[in-house]
Amino acid sequence: MKVLLSVFSLALLVALTWICEAPAQSWDFIYEGDEIPDDPVLGDNIWNVKGTSEICEVTDNDELHIVDPDDKTCHLLRDAAEAGKGTLEARVKVLSQSGADYTILMGIEDAVGYAWLDLFPDRVKIDSGDSHDVDMTEYHILRITRDEDEVMAYVDDEEVLKGVLRPTSDRQGIIFGSGSTGGTGEHYWDYVVYTLAGAFSPAELPNYLSTLAVDSKGKAATCWGMIKSRH
Repeated sequence: MKVLLSVFSLALLVALTWICEAPAQSWDFIYEGDEIPDDPVLGDNIWNVKGTSEICEVTDNDELHIVDPDDKTCHLLRDAAEAGKGTLEARVKVLSQSGADYTILMGIEDAVGYAWLDLFPDRVKIDSGDSHDVDMTEYHILRITRDEDEVMAYVDDEEVLKGVLRPTSDRQGIIFGSGSTGGTGEHYWDYVVYTLAGAFSPAELPNYLSTLAVDSKGKAATCWGMIKSRH
């Protein structure tokens, strides 16, 4: 029996080592929601704000909490001169939304075009495209990818939407948060990560939460056990 247990333990160790190996791709930028995005303490990781960060707060659980009134917005962006290929992921929940579809959003954009994922309490939608029903009042891991003109969206590592790039001539780079001054909403952002190295599926670049030995809220986790979002 001891021999069998030893063999099993060795096999398990080998399997875990293989599972937990670092992926070939990695996130270029990580924001963990534990500081106001335009706080100078973030140094080179600071976000530009269109509107005001006065409507943002960091919760005791290190989440960015945004409450949009109908006369203010907190539109967060990081410049990228070229974003022809990119992967943007966030763990988000949306408690309320009213106004334009892009009142709450995340996206990748440049002078050629934009790829936005619009967020609602009951669904997500590629801007000017199709929508996917999901209870966004609970946390979910959302991902949007851009491969030149092709746009794809994922919820909890599952591909749910395909779309096309929308043309534009005046965009900034990576964006998230509030997109419409006239709209209102309440939303929480646990983390936001991205890379402009390519448009990667979760199989090619695992979700950020699943790569942590301990998750971003200090909870014990295994590297394979958090591929799907929790809570």
